[in-house]
Amino acid sequence: MKTAWVTGATGFWGRNVVLSLLRLDWRVVALTRSKPEELMAWARSQNKELVWQHCDLQNFFLQQLQELEPPSALFHCAAIFDSIATMMQVNVISPIGIIESVLPAMQATGEGRIGIFLGQNGRIGLPNLGYFSATQGALWTWAESQSRTLAQQGNVSLSLVFPPRAPSDLQAQLAEKLSKPPKLSTRPTADDLVKKVLLGHRRVGRRPILAGISTLLW
Repeated sequence: MKTAWVTGATGFWGRNVVLSLLRLDWRVVALTRSKPEELMAWARSQNKELVWQHCDLQNFFLQQLQELEPPSALFHCAAIFDSIATMMQVNVISPIGIIESVLPAMQATGEGRIGIFLGQNGRIGLPNLGYFSATQGALWTWAESQSRTLAQQGNVSLSLVFPPRAPSDLQAQLAEKLSKPPKLSTRPTADDLVKKVLLGHRRVGRRPILAGISTLLW
């Protein structure tokens, strides 16, 4: 049974990613600040394996993860809307640290899948969302660079994932800052997103205009 790590497992997309992986019979480690009690209860009822590892991305230290078995897949789904310092830590610095910590083990085994969930408009300076856009744009460009680098090196892939706008707590916080509320998907799931990450697709989900242009330039 292969193991996947998921950040933000108590959030909308993280929860859906965990459910998708469990249905595919992966062993899942939820990296979250609080214990995902509901998910763990569901996993037990379905004879699936979901374990919790305390991981606070605001105060992240690699020692938190040293005793874990290295994963075959890693999904970063966590994001926060807060002060610029907190967003930089949670949305950029900590996920990069986690990803870079597992890459050597993935490369040693010759396999690995990484999926990074990103805000669709991370590179667009929308009114009142400058700090959030800055952190999403930073992670986006770093992920693009790593995706290209890994594609040249071997069997480890990194996917940039652009999910549909969903009724999440984060989306609600962002929408409060916009003059025109975004249209939300009614019943989005992560099944297709997860499967394409596991297949090694380098871009998954929706393609915002800037993402589409950059894809044409590759």
